[in-house]
Order: sequence, then structure tokens, then C-alpha cells
Amino acid sequence: MINPRLIKKRLSSVKNIGKITKALEMVSASKVQKLTEKALNAKPYAKLIYELVGNLAGDSEAMEVTLMKQPEKIESELYILISTNRGLAGSLNTNLFRNLSKHLGGNNLKHNFITIGKKGRSFALLNGNLVADFSDYKEKTDIVSSVNKIIVDGFIDGTYDAVYIVYSDFITALTQEPSVKRILPIEKSELTSEQMETEIKGRRETESEKLIKGKRSFHYEPDPVTVMESLLPYYLEIQLVESLYEAEASEHASRMIAMKNASDNSDELSFGLSLEYNKGRQSLITTEISDITTAQASLGH
Repeated sequence: MINPRLIKKRLSSVKNIGKITKALEMVSASKVQKLTEKALNAKPYAKLIYELVGNLAGDSEAMEVTLMKQPEKIESELYILISTNRGLAGSLNTNLFRNLSKHLGGNNLKHNFITIGKKGRSFALLNGNLVADFSDYKEKTDIVSSVNKIIVDGFIDGTYDAVYIVYSDFITALTQEPSVKRILPIEKSELTSEQMETEIKGRRETESEKLIKGKRSFHYEPDPVTVMESLLPYYLEIQLVESLYEAEASEHASRMIAMKNASDNSDELSFGLSLEYNKGRQSLITTEISDITTAQASLGH
């Protein structure tokens, strides 16, 4: 026999969970819009620095800059792993780690990790050496200079032969794609690719920008090598900031969708439990009335 008390207790729990998921959904929905605008507003700056560095990369002297030199052999890699601090973000982190695992493959290279986000710590410890963790910083952009110093110094002194950023790329509120992007050593082909991606995902070009596109010429003072050496650290910072914005927008978009689905499931389950509770209560009342009627009939005789 159905116990209405147990059903009522479970129904109360489901409704409370539904309230929590609805609140998390609304919080993430309010943040997604702001973070999306922030990511899009960074695109014009990223596009210009990609174009500027790409133009400098065509200079034979500038190619001698340390951060542009290609290592003879890659033996050690550094991965900047950007994950979330909290859960309840659907399959965002799972997809990110699965994609990174495929990238790592079964090679014998030395894998080093800088983690930004608590969910990435265990993955880094299981798959290589954890160099630094910046998960406890509330404002992620505050760590850009520190992370940039680690990767630049490590690449220049030969500790790392290649540096990658691993993050969730924000496409739309419904779509986030895991991305593994190499940022060091810098290649001109990758700069061109980055510039094209920025044009696709960023704002649309104005008519005046279309007219002068491909016709820009730069004059550097004092010389291309000096400018390149000064510019590349800022180029790397832009890469980091852009990835952090994309990852943060992806996190809240994924959490918004996951919590919406959870709220919908909670409403559906609550409806079903309410029906079961009403049926059980009705059955109990019917049984009690039947018992009273039978007792009265017995007393009458």
C-alpha cells in the first residue's frame, strides 16, 4: 500500500531541489549575457594584435626572437588547463578532459600543467606534473601576469618546448567546444588562423575596415626585432585573457542549460509524486470510511 507520508516527504525534497536549481539557472543566465559581451568586446583588440604580430613574423630578423624559434625536438610540454571551480555545469569539464586526454595520447613527452579551476587539479596530478595552481583567485584576470611570466621564462630557458592553452570555447549559449590551442612557439600560420577565427566569432567589420583590409603597412621604430620582443608578452597575455573570458562564459552557459534541465525534471517529478500522493491519500480515506461503515454495521446487529 502506498504510504502518503513517505511520498509527501520525498515531494518536499524534490521541490526544495527544484528551487535551488531554478535559482542557479537564473544566476548563470544573468552572468552569461555580461560575460558574452566582455568576450566579444575583447575580439577587436585580439584581432589587431594578431595582425600586427603576423605582419612582424614575415620579417626574417624578427623570426630570430626567442619566442618565435622552433625547438629542434619537443620533449616537454606545458598545458594551461582552464576548468571550473564548481560543479553542476553539465558535461563541460568531462568533455574538456576527454578532449585533452586524446591530445595527450600515449606519447612519452613530459607533461606539465598550470591549472586555473579546481576541477582540473586531479586531472593534472594524474597525467603529469602540477607546476602551479591559480584556482583560488576570485578574479581570474588578476593571474594573467603571473601565468605569463611562468610560461615565458620556462620557454626561454628551455624548461618547456611547447605551451598550450586548454579551455572551453564559447560558440553559443547552447554550444561550447573543448579547445587545445598552442601558443608557444609562435608560428605565422597559427597567427593567420587566429585572426580568421577572431573575424568569424567577433563583431562584423565596418565598410571602412573592409576597404583597408589587406592594404595596411606598418613602419616600426626602432626596429622589428625590438618591437617584436616587446610585443610578444602582450600577445600571450591577450591569448590568456581571451581564453579566460571564453571559458567563463562557457561555464555559466553550460550551468544555465544543466540547471534548466534539472528544474524541468524536478517539475515533472513533482507532478508525478503529487498524483501518487493524492491517490494514496484518497485510498487511505476510502479504506478508513469502509472500516467505519463496517464497524457501524457490526454494532447495529
